[in-house]
Amino acid sequence: MATTARLQDIAAAVGTPCYVYDAGLIRTAYATLETAFDGYPHAIHYALKANSALAVVRLLHALGSHADANSLGEVDVAMRCGFRPDQVVFTGVGKSAAEIDRAVALGLLAINVESPGELDRIDQRAIAQGTVARVALRVNPDIDAKSHPHISTGLKSNKFGVPIDEAPALFREMASRRGLVPVGAHVHIGSQITTLEPLSRAAEAVVALAQALRQEGINLQHLDMGGGLG
Repeated sequence: MATTARLQDIAAAVGTPCYVYDAGLIRTAYATLETAFDGYPHAIHYALKANSALAVVRLLHALGSHADANSLGEVDVAMRCGFRPDQVVFTGVGKSAAEIDRAVALGLLAINVESPGELDRIDQRAIAQGTVARVALRVNPDIDAKSHPHISTGLKSNKFGVPIDEAPALFREMASRRGLVPVGAHVHIGSQITTLEPLSRAAEAVVALAQALRQEGINLQHLDMGGGLG
């Protein structure tokens, strides 16, 4: 951890204002998450919207993290820092045609789809490129994250994702599309979550959805549980 004297040295060397990040704390936090999932198939996807400083992103790449990008700029940062396209998930609402085109062309691990309309646009752009897009559907499980209401995203009253009871029909639609291959389900119920209970309930809901889809012959490759812990 940086000491006051060390911070003063940095400020004297580079001037102020400046940002200082503690690589040791980042390593510790990453190791804590990695250890928590030890024994289970998993991948940690660092959300670049939290901090896209190149040194931070390169450090997380070196630690074994994958990436979650929320814009084309963040996709480019991930590529510059050494992430392969199949290590990057593209999230975010309101994706532009240019963003969809680039994400499809790169062959990212998954494009997280927010709505039926976005599903149509991705399908059309993939067909136009003569390829298929790997997509995951963001579902809204109607679960209260018990954090500040302005950063809650998992209730029916929130604008994010598709209600989970409508998801099976959309997955069937995705599976029938020429330009799409459904690879996952995505959920993100909020930020600054301080208890595991709402995250556990969200996980149970998404697992139940995946199991029901499997009975219909739709086999998802991954479940994206979002973030927001802490």
